[in-house]
Parts: sequence; C-alpha cells; structure tokens
Amino acid sequence: MPHAKKSKASTKLDAFSRIAFWQLMAFAILLCFIWVNELMDLPAEWFGTAPTPFNFYRGCLLSAVIIVGAVVTVGHTYEQQKAVVRSLLTTCSYCHRVQTGPVEWEHVEEYFLRHYPLEVRRGICPECETMLKDLDEHTIQSSTPGTPAAKA
Repeated sequence: MPHAKKSKASTKLDAFSRIAFWQLMAFAILLCFIWVNELMDLPAEWFGTAPTPFNFYRGCLLSAVIIVGAVVTVGHTYEQQKAVVRSLLTTCSYCHRVQTGPVEWEHVEEYFLRHYPLEVRRGICPECETMLKDLDEHTIQSSTPGTPAAKA
C-alpha cells in the first residue's frame, strides 16, 4: 500500500515537471528561431525584403529577453502550481463533504457541479468492491439460521 501512495505522489511531480519541460521547450524553439533568423535572414528569404547583415548583438539581446521571459513564465507557473496544491480541498473522512468555509461543509458533488461544469459519474473502486462483497457475504452468513455466526 505505501508503494501506491508513493507512485501517486511521483505522478503529480511528473505532471508538474512535464508542464515545465514543455514550457522550456517552447522557449528553446523561440531561441532557435531567433538565431536561425539572424543567420539566414528569414524575412529576406520568405518575403523578398532587403537583406540585413548578421547582427550578433541583436541576437544576444533578443535571446536575453526570451530567457528572462522563460524564467518569469516558468517561475509564475510554479507559483500557480504551489497555490493549487495549497488550496487542496478538505473533505470529511466519513461523509465526504467538502469544507467550503470555516464552518461550512457541502456535499462533494454539489461543490464540483457549482464550481466546474462536470458530469459526475459514479463507480466503485476495487478496494470498496471487495469490502462490500465481504460485508455482503458476512451479512448473509450471519442472517442464515443454523450458522455459527447466527448462533453467536
């Protein structure tokens, strides 16, 4: 069981890492485009404009702007992710209501339907299904006359 919890936590970390990876990839593509543009003079190639000479300083300046934008964007996303993790819902262990205020509790389905346009589907997880089968078998045994559980 502890292994399952660890894999769920690592999945969440992997999800955050994937977001950061793809953001950084987008900025890397922008950096490549800046330098390809400087080396090949793409506007002259594509649109027939007057050729411009290679400008190392312009490429460095634009690269610096992209890198600063990448740091700000990835950092902001990280802060947003931390805020989401901090604002995780508190649910009752018994009735599964969601805490919506200091003393207010609301049924989880009502909460999600009010906040998110979701269709709620019902199902039973494998652990609960096994528990219910065992409980049902125990109930049948205890209600059958002549069984040891019924005599007790």
